[in-house]
Amino acid sequence: MELVVLGTGAAYPGPGQASSGYLVRSGETRLLIDCGNGVVVRLQEAGELYGLTHLLFSHLHADHLLDVFPLFYSRLYGGGQVMPPLPTLMPPGEVERFARVAELLRVDPKKMVEQVFQMGEYDPEAGLTVDGLRISFLRTVHPVPTFALRIEEGGSALVYTSDTAPFPELADFARGCRILLAEATISQQDFDAEHAIHLTPSLAADLAARSGAEKLLLTHMWPYYDRKAMLEEGLQVFPNTQLAEELRVYKL
Repeated sequence: MELVVLGTGAAYPGPGQASSGYLVRSGETRLLIDCGNGVVVRLQEAGELYGLTHLLFSHLHADHLLDVFPLFYSRLYGGGQVMPPLPTLMPPGEVERFARVAELLRVDPKKMVEQVFQMGEYDPEAGLTVDGLRISFLRTVHPVPTFALRIEEGGSALVYTSDTAPFPELADFARGCRILLAEATISQQDFDAEHAIHLTPSLAADLAARSGAEKLLLTHMWPYYDRKAMLEEGLQVFPNTQLAEELRVYKL
């Protein structure tokens, strides 16, 4: 199993950056997690646009979602081949909401949810298996239904926090993972504990330390922050902290 980072931006990407998107590869499986602004460009740069086998959303905020429409057109009109509907999973209750967004954008809903995407919703309690990948879910602390993901294969685990404020159960969920892909949207200096909906690099690093993670990748940062300073904030708490780099491949 390996992780290809496609987008690391927060609510809007910085220059030369994409918003949230991550590709998990294992054998012939290509699982795209989230599809924010710019992810379709990154998929083309990685040579993976037409190889996707599954699409899964942690939540439906715009910076994790909106490139699903360019992805739709790429599968409907591009590639010079007829592609089967892409199995696509959303949080419980969100397919109907997504259909309303598509309707507002005047996207043919029948083509969207039947011809191009095979839409469904995952059961967070039961989890699911995608080919050989076992995926578990944990509801996070965020304004809309949002789920952290734990993806396991052959004794290795990748944990993606998605968007979240700190909460105790997340450390147990991430216990012993090989890579912790954690949002670090804001600096500790700007953190407001009473109204928290995101992590800081130091909070992400504390999570990595408490969970026994091997490596921490910081992602989902506001583009106006000094990334080196954000990295240093994490390193002060957890020595094996890195900035997630777009188009870099991380092997588990």
